Amino acid sequence: MSDQDSDHKPAHSPIADAIRAKRDRRTTLSVGEELEALEASLLADIESFDLDATARQVLAQEQQVRGTGLVTEVNMNFPHIVGEGVEQGLKAPEVPQPPLEVKEDGLHLNSGGLLEQLRHEVERRQHQDEVDQGKLSQLEGVLDQALHQVFAYLHELVQQLNVIKPPIPRIYPVVGEQELKGLVWQEGFCDFRTRPQSAGATMEFVSFNYRLAGGQHLVMERDGTVAESFRHRLFDLNLNVKVDEFRNERRYLERARFTVAPEVRVSTRWEADYQTGKLLITTRNLERLGSSRYTLSPEEVSQAMLDEFGRLILGQPHQFPKLLSR
Repeated sequence: MSDQDSDHKPAHSPIADAIRAKRDRRTTLSVGEELEALEASLLADIESFDLDATARQVLAQEQQVRGTGLVTEVNMNFPHIVGEGVEQGLKAPEVPQPPLEVKEDGLHLNSGGLLEQLRHEVERRQHQDEVDQGKLSQLEGVLDQALHQVFAYLHELVQQLNVIKPPIPRIYPVVGEQELKGLVWQEGFCDFRTRPQSAGATMEFVSFNYRLAGGQHLVMERDGTVAESFRHRLFDLNLNVKVDEFRNERRYLERARFTVAPEVRVSTRWEADYQTGKLLITTRNLERLGSSRYTLSPEEVSQAMLDEFGRLILGQPHQFPKLLSR
């Protein structure tokens, strides 16, 4: 090789030597020198970056795309259009929607916004529920107050009668000419029951029961063919009955003797019907053997009406049914 060839060898930069050394798996630069070279190259690129030129290029591209109609301006200002006859700046009054009709085949909607109609219907029903609940609470209060008055009266009445034990001049026909009479008050009691706490704990009913007794038994006989039905009849009247059966050799019932004790058990019950807002009075063996039923409004409960009921219990002249029918 000549001296001229050796004088024309290209100069090698440190970065080129490092790349070549890495390719040839030889390292001519240390790690620190290589990092310093890379850092110098990055700083040179940053200093040569022209921010204004880049911004002008992006703006030119946006204008070119907008010209094709592919980009729509987001914040667009439209003119405020006001209908004829409507003052600008005022909101048009809302037209009230009539209540929806609910029939077996579903909702009957009117013309207009569906959600608005449904919203009005929900509000109307909620308001109606509040009104109904208020009326129900008021009615429950009236019934509860009436039963409290009934219990207070009957409770004191039964306490006095348990001490006095007065005769009750009432005749109870049993069958035919057989009748229970000459009865005297024996004992009685008064009680009440309230509804659960979840239902308001208002009073549900007042019960008033007592027993009358006399001294003369009733004895009646019946043929075997009707003895069983006659037995059921006496038991249904809540009478204390003793039955003696007479059977033949074949155990066939020929006749039966019925001995009725001179005793009558009377029960009365004042119950609040919270569905109808009425008081129901059910009695058994009060005026006669059997059951009776009365209906009255809670407003009809008064001291005078309860006095008439007390006279009815004692077998005295009374106007109790007439007071209920006024």
